[in-house]
Amino acid sequence: MHKIFSSLRFVSIFTLAIVLVGFFSYKNLDKKHFYVENPSEQSIPAAAYYKNFPQNEKSPAVIELGLYIDNLYNLDLKSMSFKARGWLWYNWTKLPMIDGEIDSGQMGLFDLNFIDETSVNQVISSKQNIPYTSNSGVDTFENDTSFDATLSASSLNLRKFPFDKQILQILVTDPVHTSQQLIYKVKQFRLPPSRFNMPAYKLNGINFAEEFRIYTSNFTDDSNVLLSNDSAEVQSQASFNISISRNTLTSLLEYVAPVVLVTFMTLSLVRLGKDYWEVKLQTASAAILSLIFLQNSFKQGLPTLSYLTCMDIIFLFAYLVCILTFVDGFQLELSKNAVRYNGLYGKLGIAIFIAAPIGIFAWLSFPL
Repeated sequence: MHKIFSSLRFVSIFTLAIVLVGFFSYKNLDKKHFYVENPSEQSIPAAAYYKNFPQNEKSPAVIELGLYIDNLYNLDLKSMSFKARGWLWYNWTKLPMIDGEIDSGQMGLFDLNFIDETSVNQVISSKQNIPYTSNSGVDTFENDTSFDATLSASSLNLRKFPFDKQILQILVTDPVHTSQQLIYKVKQFRLPPSRFNMPAYKLNGINFAEEFRIYTSNFTDDSNVLLSNDSAEVQSQASFNISISRNTLTSLLEYVAPVVLVTFMTLSLVRLGKDYWEVKLQTASAAILSLIFLQNSFKQGLPTLSYLTCMDIIFLFAYLVCILTFVDGFQLELSKNAVRYNGLYGKLGIAIFIAAPIGIFAWLSFPL
């Protein structure tokens, strides 16, 4: 009885240790995610920017902006990228100026979060901006730009993979105008469900936000610039956000089921008697090799990560169960009194196999 309680205590401590490792590694990741080398370089909401610099709100030209996605496809976790094709439409009543001069040829050129600008296809629909009179009687111009490009998905967080939820962002800035010359006012974002083509994920929703991106370089020399004294270069940025999540049943069948099957087949030999110690050793060894093969196969589709994923935790439990089964067979062979050997390590493996869902659920419960 004492050995049983010791085994249960070990399982509890092991599960708690995994949860604590996940918690503290998340805390460290959270700090690094938002403050990489330079804590001042970031994007902030437009409302926060104008609260600190209200004088910059009325002087720039206002560009009303909308985005229609015709195809969202080819999410590649390995390269942390995805592809998008669509149109950016825009209208304005006052053209932005650079050094006091208007250059209408700059309208319609956008910087998105391109992963490779050499393969960007960006075309302005009309060479001449289209004039019209708005309902308020103000002379207005409009145009649109089509694009087809590979975009960066740098905000991916794979700690809950393969049960992950992601936010894909399409970030739009102007390549030449600062926030004192041009600001974006987002009016519309459309992504028809039929245009969402990422089979492993489902579309949960879309939203947009108006932001400002702060560059802590003056692009001239090595002098320091700060947002606090309005010396940093700032650009208006439109953020179009797409919320997606992986199908739970698909993840269970594709990723979790093979690992559980290999582990369960190993555990099924625990109750065999002393005459089958060799079978236990061979089966456990084969199971460990199978887990290594499965883990390497799954890793092929992921980038190199500095943190553990939920799939890593699942494999950790599986490895531990198979190793305990191996030790159980080895101990059975070495025991001088094998008839009375109570199979402690095998029972401990069964206990960990039963407790594993609790540890995995705790890992997934963290708001990562």
